[in-house]
Amino acid sequence: MSTLLLLLTLLLGYTSCDDELVDETHEEEVVDPGEGDNGDEEDNEGEGDNGNEGDNEGENGDGDRPIIEGQTFTEQMIIDGEENNGLIIRNCTFENTGDHGIIIKNVNDVLIQNCTFRNLKYTAIRFLADCESNNVIIEDNEIYNIEANGIHGAETHYNTIIRNNRIHDVALVPENGSHGMYFYGMDFLIEGNTVYNVGVEEGKGSGINVRTCGTIARNKVHNTHKDGISYSIDHPGYNGTLLIENNVVYSNPRNNIRIMGGANESKIGKAIVRFNTVISDNTNTPISLATGDLPDTEFEVYGNILINAGGSNKYIGYSSSHELEFESKNLTATGDIGFVDYEGRDLRITSASEANNFAVGLTAYPKDDFINLDVREENNLDAGAFMVN
Repeated sequence: MSTLLLLLTLLLGYTSCDDELVDETHEEEVVDPGEGDNGDEEDNEGEGDNGNEGDNEGENGDGDRPIIEGQTFTEQMIIDGEENNGLIIRNCTFENTGDHGIIIKNVNDVLIQNCTFRNLKYTAIRFLADCESNNVIIEDNEIYNIEANGIHGAETHYNTIIRNNRIHDVALVPENGSHGMYFYGMDFLIEGNTVYNVGVEEGKGSGINVRTCGTIARNKVHNTHKDGISYSIDHPGYNGTLLIENNVVYSNPRNNIRIMGGANESKIGKAIVRFNTVISDNTNTPISLATGDLPDTEFEVYGNILINAGGSNKYIGYSSSHELEFESKNLTATGDIGFVDYEGRDLRITSASEANNFAVGLTAYPKDDFINLDVREENNLDAGAFMVN
């Protein structure tokens, strides 16, 4: 791909779907009406930065993929059109745009890697509504000082991978109703991210907020102003599975893991919450499930460490009319059960921990833990996100 072609695509990208960005601030959250939880920033497309001088093809073993590398952008970038399929954006900085950082429209197989996004008025990486992408990978980036969402993905963006990013000090304008990540494109993988310092006003700003089926695994989420990891029902769930496993979640004021229900014909068919380490600093339950609003959804909750440091003996909130599979296979306590450093929140477990081999007897479990691959076995199965080293 020539530099000129990529330049024209970025500059003319406005015409391939919406004439302007879709403003979603008027949707109401089903469970908590009026919070603006579904909303985003005021959309303002502005002028897309081309930033393509110095593009190269074929370095670093990337074959013929177009590459934008090592540049600084102070205007938002718009990626659109099949000419940009396979684009790599690597080691770039997006800052002080007065707008978004990157907008993704109709494009596939894009990689955004090792970039810094900071001091942005709206969202760092925005997947635009009424456009479509597949297999976009966002990994190893740092995102901070963002007024709106760190990452925001709409329904028609599929198989997105968001991996090993550090997202902090985001959702800085409460009126935007923003989150660390706000994603509702199906079959996502959100894995290995660290998300913290989300929001500035109590009740606004969750760490990872999703609205459809996919996998949330091996993330560390703490010190938000709302939920740590949450699901809401106001986008299609396609009767799919939402898997939440191997996460470390603590110091989030509402619930650390929360699945909310409501009126929507297209719901998730199954929710699996397993082998997470979760600490509630108040009397709220570490996990809250709106099972009464999701009577046809199957819930499995097992292998977790659930600490209610507020002193309550309630650990999972759910409707008594809805049976949970394997509910008894969660380790519950009101304090330290043998962590490496409970007060310092090093939540790895020691060999003397109550979690050691607590989950033996379960036949369904992730092979990996929070850190290591392929370490769990049926006869050596610790509760929570970590196996004993």
